[in-house]
Formats: sequence, C-alpha cells, structure tokens
Amino acid sequence: MNKRVFPGVIHPAPIRAFGPKLARCAALLGALTLAGCAHHETSVEHVPAQSNVPSPLNDLGTDNSDNGGASSAIDAHATDALDAMGRYLRTLHRFEVDADTSTDVVLDSGQNAALLRHTVLKVKRPDRLRADITGNGNLRGMLYDGRQFTIYNQKKGFYARRDAPPTLDGLVQDLAQNWHIETPLADLFYWGNGKQDDLSLGAAQTIGVEKVDTRSCTHYAFRQPGADWELWIETGRRPLPCRMIITDTSQTSRPRHEVTYHWKLNPVFAPSTFVFHPHAGMRQIDLKPADRPPYEEAE
Repeated sequence: MNKRVFPGVIHPAPIRAFGPKLARCAALLGALTLAGCAHHETSVEHVPAQSNVPSPLNDLGTDNSDNGGASSAIDAHATDALDAMGRYLRTLHRFEVDADTSTDVVLDSGQNAALLRHTVLKVKRPDRLRADITGNGNLRGMLYDGRQFTIYNQKKGFYARRDAPPTLDGLVQDLAQNWHIETPLADLFYWGNGKQDDLSLGAAQTIGVEKVDTRSCTHYAFRQPGADWELWIETGRRPLPCRMIITDTSQTSRPRHEVTYHWKLNPVFAPSTFVFHPHAGMRQIDLKPADRPPYEEAE
C-alpha cells in the first residue's frame, strides 16, 4: 500500500529563517532517514466545515460570531511568549529532551495514518549533538562531534559520515540547505536564533493555562500560510516548550504533526556520548540527496 508523505510538517521559526522553500521539506522531528528529503507540493483548497450551533464546551471566552469564527488578530502576549521562549532556549548550554511524536502520512485513500516515534536528543553547545530515534521496529539517528556528523539506520545496517561546520547552528543550516536533511527536533535550534519569530504570522492567540502531564503550561494558537500550529509553553521561570501541534492546511485531510517534549537541563554527558560506534555488520555508505520524502517508508 502506497503512502503519500505529509509535506506540511512546517517549522514556524525555520520558515521565517530560510523562507517558504523549507516548508516543502518534511522535518525529521520524529523520523530520520539517511538520504535527506525529496519534495512535492499540493494545491488542494481546503474548505473548513462550519456550524451555527454554539458549543456548550467552548470556554475560550471569545465571540467570533460576526466573522464566521475566523480571526486575524495578533495577540501580543502570544508573540511575546514565543520570543521569550526562543531567548531562553538559546541560554541552554546542555540539555536532554525525550520527545514523543505522531506524524500523519496521507494514504492513497485520502486517510491520515499516524507514524509514532520516540526521540532522545542530547545537546552540548556549541558543538555536540546526539539524536536516537525509535519507531517502526527501527533505531536510527544522528551524531555530531564538532568536526563531522554521522547519520545511521540500524535496521538497514548502514551509516554515513560527512565533514560538518564547527558549531551546531552551522550544522543545522548546512544539513537543511546542502543535504535536505532536517535536524531532529529542529525547531529547538531555530527558535530565538537571531530571527524575528512572528514575521509570517496571520493570527496569534492565547488560549489559557492547561496541564501537559504534570506541568502547568500556557496554550497558544498561531496561524500562517499553509499551517495552523499550537504551542504549550511551561509557566514560571523556565519557558520551555511542552507540546506542539502543527496542522497542514494545504491538504484536504489536514494531516498533523504532534510532539510532546520532556526536558532535563544541565545533564552530565560522558565524552563517548557523541562518538558513533557502528554495530557489527554495519557498512558505511556515501551520503546522497533523497529520491523520496523521509516519511515515505519502504512498502
């Protein structure tokens, strides 16, 4: 059974940093291949369903009845929170993130099917990174030691290694621009990276404080061309992202990408953490651009 990739895993900040082309690359937030990503575009017009019946569960405290439920207002509290989160993320020199992701692919029937992944990301700025991604009975990932990056796929039994820029910021841009590979959980590197984070927003709204597992987080909703996205940011002195949902509004089925983050700040990493040791039988291959989207798995 063939599957069409969800091309709309759109990074809110990366789009602003690198332009609309990045929106065509399905991000490796939850699944990493060894060959980058190919692109295809859709131009299906989505007509949202509407109802004139008010919901008794609506507690947002807003009345949009005059404009059919649509709003283009920019809530300064929402954009200020986004900027504050980005600035805080840039202050973190060592961190570990456990992330559970669900990313829709669109089947030939038009139905969405979710791919579930778990990512463990370890970062030591300015020049160390390790990401291990499990899902679909496979373990794959990426390592970076300040000189080279290595990506591997344990199920397929191979890895690739290339020279890399000397910093994480340079690595993220090099992977995206030259290899069409998105760094796992790439938004964590783009947010607050010297770019204004609200340039392409058409709407921004503060929803309210909610619980994400045991954490108290403020829920925000944003809208930009091609994507609706929601972000939950931890309240208090640590404005860390708790959860994010991105909806591709360019496709009729409106596929979604969801990620929940769990953080460890200032962990101690052994030097071997960022060294790749291939398993017995693994072979090294050349890294080449992808000939298909990263979420389009082997049939």
